[in-house]
Amino acid sequence: MTHSNRNRAAPGRIARCAIFAACLFGALQSPLLADAKTDGERGIEAYQQGRLIEAMGLLERAAQGGYAPAQVLLAYIQDAAENDTAAFEWYRRAAEAGDAAGIYGLGSMYAKGEGVERDPVEAGRLIRRAAEMDHLPAIRTYAHALEDGSLGFASDPAAAVEWFRLAAEAGDAVAMHRLRDAYTEGQLGLPVDPEQAAQWDEKIMQDK
Repeated sequence: MTHSNRNRAAPGRIARCAIFAACLFGALQSPLLADAKTDGERGIEAYQQGRLIEAMGLLERAAQGGYAPAQVLLAYIQDAAENDTAAFEWYRRAAEAGDAAGIYGLGSMYAKGEGVERDPVEAGRLIRRAAEMDHLPAIRTYAHALEDGSLGFASDPAAAVEWFRLAAEAGDAVAMHRLRDAYTEGQLGLPVDPEQAAQWDEKIMQDK
């Protein structure tokens, strides 16, 4: 093969090597992610049953392995313990993996200014993104932000009603109460409507 032919062939060999390396990396990663998921599920179960020491070990291992639900729960635990830097980092890692709860948690840290400089606009952007991914706490928080004109959003009562309704229909009690009160008092641009208020009150009672 001539020098010029070798040069023309080189890109093809490089591309094939890159594809092979990517496949090999994926093959190696899959068992690791599976192990992380198993550890994470065991850790979440242990936490729910009150076995905190056992849970923390499993969650830490799963979180380091890239299992987003474990990262989110570990962040929540660290946040409750006021270990803000660690909480922010775990929420960030879960958010970067596209996890809606992680995105919402990261937005909450920006809103509170915990583990990071307070940034309401960035908080709003993240919380809206999580709401658009159907994360229920984010939907409720986004609705409140639209009602109040907070987190970088202009006050928009009509839009707030739609998001409160979405949260309420998904079973969120806070959103149900807000709609009931709005129909009772004529708030959020809604008319006083005793029938609608009674319907939401009935749903609240059914969900207790």
